[in-house]
Amino acid sequence: MAALGSIIAPMRWTAVLAVCAAIWGCEASNRADDEAKIRALTKEWVAAEAAKDLDKCVSFYADTGERMATGSPVIKGKDALRAEWSKYLATPGSFTWATAKVDIARSGEMAYETGTFEMKAPDEKSTRGKYVIVWRKQSNGTWKVVEDIDNPDS
Repeated sequence: MAALGSIIAPMRWTAVLAVCAAIWGCEASNRADDEAKIRALTKEWVAAEAAKDLDKCVSFYADTGERMATGSPVIKGKDALRAEWSKYLATPGSFTWATAKVDIARSGEMAYETGTFEMKAPDEKSTRGKYVIVWRKQSNGTWKVVEDIDNPDS
């Protein structure tokens, strides 16, 4: 009987380790999928900004989303964000940004994105800077922005 126990005990540990590895593998896969989704959403957002599509630009925010822009008080909620984006999109020039990093929380419910931006005025004078966007996964599985923060390099 003792010999049988010495065979079963390692098999149990092997099974436990296999289950843990499968769970960790799924978690890593889900996080990679979520990162890809956020990167794709950012590309859509950049395109919407370039097209000056107000509705699409605002659609990336959660209902309680906030924007913290340089020289401005915190802009809170969809109505305020819509008003701010409306002014912003009416400004001549262009604005582009590029994702440097997306990090998904272990829970899979929150993520942050960092990157750089460039704003060009019609006279070709440009301003470069960096940003942080905090994303929250919604109950329907979509990602929405809850915090949007940027500032110029100089």
